[in-house]
Amino acid sequence: MKTKIIYFLCLASYVLFLLIPGCSEENSVTNPPPPGQNDLVVGTLITTPNTVTVNLNDTVLFRFTVNPGVRFTDSVSRLIKINANNTETEIGLLEDNGNLQNGDEIANDNIFSGRFIINELSQGDIKYKAKGIISSTSNGYSPIVTIAVLSELSSNDVKTVFTTQANAQNQLITYLAGNPNNIDNASTQLASWLQTQTGVQSVERAGNTGILIHYSSGISGGILFSLANSSGAISTLGGAGISDTLRRNNKAIHPSKQTVGTNDFYNDNASQSDNILLDPNTIGNRNVLIYEPFLAIYPPYNVGQKVKSRLEQSLCKDYNVTTYVNQEANIAVLSDITKYGMVVFTTHGLLGKSLFTGEIADTNLAVYKNKYKALIKADKMSIWKNIVISTVGTVNTSADVYVVNNKFISDITGTFPNSVIVNNSCESSMNPDLANAFLGKGAKSYFGYSKVVHVGFVQTISDSIAKRLGVESKTTGNTFFNASDPESPFAVFEKKIGSDDLGYSASLINKDFEEGKIEGWTRSGDGRVISRLGNVNPTQGSFMGIISTGLGYTTSSGSISQCFTVQNNQSSLKLKWNFLSEEFLEYINSQFQDYFRIKIIKQDGSEVILLSKTIDQIAAQFGATQQNAGSLIPVSPDIVFDQGGVYMTGWQDITFDITAYRGQVITIIFSAGDVGDSIYDTAILLDDIIIQ
Repeated sequence: MKTKIIYFLCLASYVLFLLIPGCSEENSVTNPPPPGQNDLVVGTLITTPNTVTVNLNDTVLFRFTVNPGVRFTDSVSRLIKINANNTETEIGLLEDNGNLQNGDEIANDNIFSGRFIINELSQGDIKYKAKGIISSTSNGYSPIVTIAVLSELSSNDVKTVFTTQANAQNQLITYLAGNPNNIDNASTQLASWLQTQTGVQSVERAGNTGILIHYSSGISGGILFSLANSSGAISTLGGAGISDTLRRNNKAIHPSKQTVGTNDFYNDNASQSDNILLDPNTIGNRNVLIYEPFLAIYPPYNVGQKVKSRLEQSLCKDYNVTTYVNQEANIAVLSDITKYGMVVFTTHGLLGKSLFTGEIADTNLAVYKNKYKALIKADKMSIWKNIVISTVGTVNTSADVYVVNNKFISDITGTFPNSVIVNNSCESSMNPDLANAFLGKGAKSYFGYSKVVHVGFVQTISDSIAKRLGVESKTTGNTFFNASDPESPFAVFEKKIGSDDLGYSASLINKDFEEGKIEGWTRSGDGRVISRLGNVNPTQGSFMGIISTGLGYTTSSGSISQCFTVQNNQSSLKLKWNFLSEEFLEYINSQFQDYFRIKIIKQDGSEVILLSKTIDQIAAQFGATQQNAGSLIPVSPDIVFDQGGVYMTGWQDITFDITAYRGQVITIIFSAGDVGDSIYDTAILLDDIIIQ
């Protein structure tokens, strides 16, 4: 996406968009023609968000991804609302026009998008489907999707949460009476006190670590309390610790006496969302998320840095570690976690039901009003009082923070690519709620702890997981080992039963992109899989890869990469590529030089450039100048990006000799890049990558 934007024009355009007919149910057309005998399901429809509030104008993005080879006669799709009596109402158009205001990122890629204002007068569920005309006798549809219409979260409901939890903090300090080691009795008293409070329906006490509060309004909240040491730091990941003196008197349990780390409380047949085409024993990519909302209070422990440093020791140089700490570890990050093959949480937790963020609850912010209120009302997230108690029984720090639960995880967009989830939080495996939510979204292994756990122990465990899984290339079954926290209450390290054979692939996978997703490839910036771009189709099969300098909402130049071992009988790397750019022809022989690059990172970390092509180099190869396209192919208006006309090279074949790397682990990287500006876009199509 471009960096040079006239913001007031964009705002004006968006306001105008909201007034366009077809964007609101007030402009609907009733009862479209009934389905014909040849109608088919031809794609999938997703909505963002999937909840709206009664009597409010909520904007919902609908996106209809149509199967390869399917074309609609009028190049648009229609959004259909299914009414309570099963009649149908056409709401408006879903378009594949590359218009960001419409929610569409790339024109003519068989993904149809539209934003619509929904205002429902009553609570309940509303159903939608997408429709496209395939022929005079056949329509293509999506499966039906459901949006929940919820009552509005009132200001009094929110006030009750803040007031109750602030008063609970004061009551806890009163019950402690200056003695933090009295936390067990104090938390028992606090739970009883909360049951008497107006607006509280019930509470769940988690030992001496915290209390989950269910309010009469249907929302939840809670209070979490941790005990600081003399330096103000805490050592547990979810609640009260124990005094330094008592901890020193506890002895580690000998490994032969430790509990085996499986939990029969889980349902082995819990609903799972599989990646049908991806090998179920292969982790889908080497993108790694480190999520540490409370790093500042855990000195000297830095779990994420330990994991990152360990992965850097791997012969595979494809691990792309993204770290969010303290208040950067927020709700937005959690909303986008399905793109990671490994997720390492180091945060507060409670009962295996809650994950704490570092985001401070502020009801004055637009994101709260536009997004969080609905999520809180749907009981997918909540506001908790997070307090740290000093050594003299007073409040050291206190904050109202957002907390998510299993419902939030179950409803995030996308599917995990057979991911590994490491939940370094207290009691993260005590109940199945969070684990089953992650597994239901496509994760395949979940590691957690049975009780309150100390950060020093989880740092050791996380380092071991990274070493065994990422460096030694072991499976999750061999990565897991029996271990217990040597400090009271001796939390047991556990693994949710899943695939014991799950691991990272040593071979190049999804090299022809026929899984229909980017799985197998580690993506940075704009990299994706599409079924067509205008009239350009894959060279074989149904899908192809695309990297760009930033199409659609993406502002970063893209790359995809993957590491693999070159076998002793392999000698060549072959692929097909197609370079498309708006910088042709106007910016030939200028400082604006977008590029396409292919490079190898060897297992010792050194780099080898296999191919590097700039605008000028490609222009020279194809005989193009500012006045003459040469053998470059004009493709606009069939293919448009943002600014100018697009020219392409057409599909090109290339072969590289990789004999010198036999027996070695190499990482292949395909990248697109900007030089001089980010105004005019470039994209490279990739297909049919072969190692032989």
